[in-house]
Amino acid sequence: MSKNGKNKRKNFIIFAAAAVFTVVIAIWAGFLVHKNIALDRELGEKQNELTALQEENAALNALVDEENETALMEEYARKSGYVYPDERVYINGN
Repeated sequence: MSKNGKNKRKNFIIFAAAAVFTVVIAIWAGFLVHKNIALDRELGEKQNELTALQEENAALNALVDEENETALMEEYARKSGYVYPDERVYINGN
């Protein structure tokens, strides 16, 4: 084979290797983009779940605070001698 033929063959092999490498990189990049899109979608769903749970938590905390306040007011009222209108109070003499 002549020197010119060897150079053409060498150039073709380099070009083919570069083309294969480019295709592999393109496929890999496509896979990463697809995975990133899926993860972004999942992140959005999880953020929506988090927002809903935070709202529910705030509502439950408000309810607990309200119940604690009501129970605390009732305790103070009982210690001061107040009773409900139709309530009978029994005092243990022990």
